Amino acid sequence: MTNRRRVLHCAAVTIGAITLLTGCNRDDLGSNTPHASATTTTTPSTPTSFNGCQLPQSVVDAEQIDSNPMNADADADGGIKFRGCVWSTHNGDGFNINTWTTNLTVQMIETMSDYKVAERLTVDGRRAVTYHTSDDVDLREDCMIDVEMKGGGLDLLVDNPPSHKATGIQDSCEIIKRVAGEIVSTFPASA
Repeated sequence: MTNRRRVLHCAAVTIGAITLLTGCNRDDLGSNTPHASATTTTTPSTPTSFNGCQLPQSVVDAEQIDSNPMNADADADGGIKFRGCVWSTHNGDGFNINTWTTNLTVQMIETMSDYKVAERLTVDGRRAVTYHTSDDVDLREDCMIDVEMKGGGLDLLVDNPPSHKATGIQDSCEIIKRVAGEIVSTFPASA
């Protein structure tokens, strides 16, 4: 698959993830009710202490991240916002990663019925969860993580098909935890 096609594929996965994060519950398909509950509140904007389109050079080098990310900003139902980019790795033959800041919090993800928390953990002293859609059974290819930030979270999505020679044998959740640790370790204490 060409690098451009992989980025477009990852963008499609992104849109699907955002739709599931903020879309309707399976029980009320066809309704326009956002999935986030009425008691869930979001801040009006995303954290600004990190830019998902400007990764630290240490992360770029460690993960062999390719240049020229694709913008992946998105607004979803319930006032949820994602700001960041989609990156490819290993000259297009490794995993793709979406790096966003979002006003979606770890606590909100834990209460969404369309998602299942796979692991609760800390990343560089911050609360975090890896998660996936409730009906996913094979988490090796795609995994998401949200790491606590002031005003929201760092939200990452890894897409790592087995056909990608450089990283296809690696578990996507292990990749995402590693990359989250590399990114979060560069955050200022105020983030």
